[in-house]
Amino acid sequence: MIERNAPKLRERAKVGLRQQVLLAALQCSGGDLNKTFTAEDLLLSAWRRDPGAWGLRGHEDKHPDSEKIYKELDRVSVHGRNLRGGMASLGLLEKVRQRTYRLTPAGLASVSELEEVEPAFKGMAERSLADAVATILSHPVFREWQKNSGNPKYFRDAGHFWGVAPGTPPSVIRTRIANIDNTLQRSMALLDKKNVGEIMSRHGRALFDRQDILRAMDFHKTLKERFGRDLSLLGVPLT
Repeated sequence: MIERNAPKLRERAKVGLRQQVLLAALQCSGGDLNKTFTAEDLLLSAWRRDPGAWGLRGHEDKHPDSEKIYKELDRVSVHGRNLRGGMASLGLLEKVRQRTYRLTPAGLASVSELEEVEPAFKGMAERSLADAVATILSHPVFREWQKNSGNPKYFRDAGHFWGVAPGTPPSVIRTRIANIDNTLQRSMALLDKKNVGEIMSRHGRALFDRQDILRAMDFHKTLKERFGRDLSLLGVPLT
């Protein structure tokens, strides 16, 4: 089933394990950010692509090794420090429920940069980033901050922006904050790569521009600093 619905990939090249997981996620989802897939789906896709990397030791061509995909999904090293939540904490995948994920706009943008991915997915990635940026820019908490930088004054309003509420697990809070950071970083990287001030649609409409991203980055930095103590008490230290 994975192979039947898989997007066409160009000639395979050697890429890192994290990139291979993203390629598997693209293959499982077809670039649809609403489509979910399991860790096992990812493992089978990655193993078929590179049995040597994902196979059971001594039986690489016959059996995939589930521990290898779990390790890549659950833990990741950032600046020499292990980060819980793995690729979800990096904002590349969203964990929907136990061992079930979907691609994020930042994840799609990241995998679309690989040479073997069809050009059509680059356009898809740009549009998904634009949609994610539009959601940030249109949020009432962001708009209130633009009118008065003293807002928001209460953590519940920051929680509204992040989509968290009392009782939300720390891992979910961490992931949602990371998703916003990565969406904005990927959007800025795209502008830099193209050396342009704005990203346009095929119909000549501006999807987002550099000033939009800079304002959103400033807002999100302010939000994290202002409510850093609240986040730390919830088990979500950001440093």
